[in-house]
Amino acid sequence: MKDRRLLRINLFILIITVALSLTAKLIDIEIIGVSGVIVGGFLAFAYFFSLSILIGKAFADTSSEGIETKEAGRLGLKLLLLTFGLTIITIAVILTHMCQPLGFLIGFSALFGAIAFETMAFLVFSKPQMDADDEEN
Repeated sequence: MKDRRLLRINLFILIITVALSLTAKLIDIEIIGVSGVIVGGFLAFAYFFSLSILIGKAFADTSSEGIETKEAGRLGLKLLLLTFGLTIITIAVILTHMCQPLGFLIGFSALFGAIAFETMAFLVFSKPQMDADDEEN
C-alpha cells in the first residue's frame, strides 16, 4: 500500500475510534457501551485496511488499458469474499450480544469520519490543479 492518503485514512480510523471509545467511557450510557464502539471501530479499520491492500495490489501493475478480464474476475471474487466475511463477522458480533448494536454503529462510523476528514484535509492543503500543471511545464 503506497498511497499515503489510504495510510492516513487508516490512521484516522484508529484515532477516531480511540476518541469515540473514550467519549463512550465518559458518557457511560448502557445502550451504547464502550465494547461496541471498540469492536465497530476495529472492524471498520480491518475492512478498510484489507480493502486498501487488495485494491493496491490489484492496480499496482496495470497498464493504461486497465486490468485483464481474468484479473478483474479474481478481484471481484476477492472483494465479494472480503465483504461477505466481514458481514458474517458483524452479524455474529451483534447476534451473540458481544456488543450493543448502537455502540457498534458509532464505532463503525469512524470509517466515514476518517474518509470525510481526509477529504477535507486534501481539499484544504492540496494545490489547485491549474497551479500544479503550471509548475510541471
